[in-house]
Amino acid sequence: MKILPVVSLTAAVLLTAACARPSGQPSETAAAAPLETSAKATTVQTVSGPVAGYIDDGVFIYKGIPYAKAARFMPAEDPDPWTEVRASRAYGPTCPQDKRMGWYDDNQAFAMHWDDGFPDEDCLRVNVWTAGIKDGGKRPVMVWLHGGGFRAGSGQEQIGYDGTNLARDHGVVVVSLNHRLNALGFLDLSAYGARYAHSGNLGMMDLVKALEWVRDNIAQFGGDPANVTIFGQSGGGGKVSTLMAMPSARGLFNKAIVQSGSITQLMQPKYSRRVGTKTVEALKLNPSRIGEIETVPYEQLLAAYNAAIAAVREEAQKDGAFPENILNAILFGQVPVVDGEIIPAQPASAEALALSKDIPVIIGTTYHEFTRDREDPIFQPLAKQQAADRSAAGCAPVYFYQFTWESPVLDGALGSTHCMEIPFVFDNVVLHRTMTGGGAGAAELGHRISRAWTNFAKTGVPSADGLPVWEPYPARMTLDIESTIK
Repeated sequence: MKILPVVSLTAAVLLTAACARPSGQPSETAAAAPLETSAKATTVQTVSGPVAGYIDDGVFIYKGIPYAKAARFMPAEDPDPWTEVRASRAYGPTCPQDKRMGWYDDNQAFAMHWDDGFPDEDCLRVNVWTAGIKDGGKRPVMVWLHGGGFRAGSGQEQIGYDGTNLARDHGVVVVSLNHRLNALGFLDLSAYGARYAHSGNLGMMDLVKALEWVRDNIAQFGGDPANVTIFGQSGGGGKVSTLMAMPSARGLFNKAIVQSGSITQLMQPKYSRRVGTKTVEALKLNPSRIGEIETVPYEQLLAAYNAAIAAVREEAQKDGAFPENILNAILFGQVPVVDGEIIPAQPASAEALALSKDIPVIIGTTYHEFTRDREDPIFQPLAKQQAADRSAAGCAPVYFYQFTWESPVLDGALGSTHCMEIPFVFDNVVLHRTMTGGGAGAAELGHRISRAWTNFAKTGVPSADGLPVWEPYPARMTLDIESTIK
């Protein structure tokens, strides 16, 4: 059986989004603890109003809490306050996006089991897992940024994102979130006046708003706002890399983890604005009435945006401005823009590295990513370059890894593919056994990797029993049943 193929633009980007809850859970030998859904037992006061969640096996869980509101193409604002207790027990809406190509591939559909939720432009929501509330616990906080490039995915798309085990067994508070994507989050309409000056970076500004919500509220959920780690995979890793280059995000986190997402080449204004103007042209809108774009049906907007990206990609290729690296080439036209204000410089620039100089970082990839063809690596060269750049600039320690464990699922067809490390990072190897197989050796590796990630969140140094001492770059940790450091 062949490994899942990589390379169409849409498939490569959308495969970064992943999976819903497997169809059944492992058989249990003892009855589970009763689920506690009492509002009295779970109500927490946020700055916007009270929320109630539920308690599952000792973990307080809150889903779908609004962290902001936003009109189309406008910067996010604080949500409307409320006074009655708001039920927050189910995931909120996800950002509208393209159809997922993997729906039509039986092997992908089986292994990944996507949960795409329900779409709505009012999608700015956070989810929280914690072992205690209102207890002054000052637990380290880990904020997860989902994959899917900058155009797809959600904070609930994979069962592997579930934060229960990290909160219960590793003593951290886990936060995941949804934010604006694709045309809603990154369509640069700045050519049409000051009203749209920041439209090309709204999705990243949403993330800053979410981190501000963490700063202002997480103590009520037993977390420490002064000890926040941002971590993400694929597009989520790209978001982590970009946040480190944003002055508005400085001070909102102090550690970072980039998993298969060293996306370091963002859009130049020349080309991001061309995507914007071509989108407007495709919609046949009169620039003098540009405000009409705020009410165009989403499907029409997305189709025009996709067509505009394709046209501008051709222009950039003719200009000789198209990225040489395959990952940056795949994402060209659908990433944030270096606008000189929200994002002053490219993430790999000396200016950006100086901004995040004090942030210790874990950087790495899986072995196969999208393909078993070792002659065409996608993420690994960028990861190594990002680690080398930070080390050369004298930044805080960089811990470099490669995840090489191969899944036995589907006769080994998945190998060590893109997303494979996620269940291990979250200690959800058994929960997401349609991807991992759920074997004892894999589960034990998951315990070690998740311990290394959470110890990094606690101390800035990744360490775990069963792993060698993890030295900073240029050393590389190979994560497998028998992990090694070179």
